[in-house]
Amino acid sequence: MASRLAQTPAMFAAATRQVVKHLQGLLLPAACVFCGETQASGHVCHGCRTDLPWIACSCECCGTPLARSLPTGVRCGNCQQRPPPFRATIAPLHYDFPVDAAIKALKFGRRLYLAPALASLALPALLRQAHDYDALVPVPLYRWRRASRGFNQAEELANCLHRFTALPVRHCVARIRATEAQSGLDAATRKSNLRGAFRMIAAPGCERPLIVDDVMTTGETCRELASTLLAAGVRYVGVLTIAHASP
Repeated sequence: MASRLAQTPAMFAAATRQVVKHLQGLLLPAACVFCGETQASGHVCHGCRTDLPWIACSCECCGTPLARSLPTGVRCGNCQQRPPPFRATIAPLHYDFPVDAAIKALKFGRRLYLAPALASLALPALLRQAHDYDALVPVPLYRWRRASRGFNQAEELANCLHRFTALPVRHCVARIRATEAQSGLDAATRKSNLRGAFRMIAAPGCERPLIVDDVMTTGETCRELASTLLAAGVRYVGVLTIAHASP
């Protein structure tokens, strides 16, 4: 009896969330975040999804867009010259319009409703590889930047992917230096800018983490974070970003 009573508040809360979600669906029909077209469900309509700047071919390791596919297991020239500490990258879209505008609106315009829409664009590729990973690790922001922004876009994306996949979100790493924003920096400065930027604040609690971020450019942030996780004892690391901005 006691255990049943203890479950009652949680069950009531779950039922309430379902009712609220149903009412929201009745009062606020789903609309495409790109064109605003009303649809039965989902965040992106079929037409916009088709027209988005999808990456046709990319390096399996770093996600860099390529002119043609490489044989399975073969890495691009950059990865061969400087192997990343992560083993694979999921980055389905070019950082071009309207994806770039949506990501900027999420990060700097506080349009948090865009997070599930953007996460859903990476979901098909993630589901094909989800068995390779056992946790999601969002790229952390420095505490001052997170406080001024009010949220971390990587956390928002990771939380959405968690709801889609049930992979747990691990907040085991902190950014311990107020690094300069990577955008606008050259490759060499990006590398030095991130050196020593992360520190483990808890045990990883996983063996095969998938780093989650919004955009990858040179990959220096993910390199540094992956190295931090590997030094903490994880077996291997992967990366997921919504878009890839080719340097």
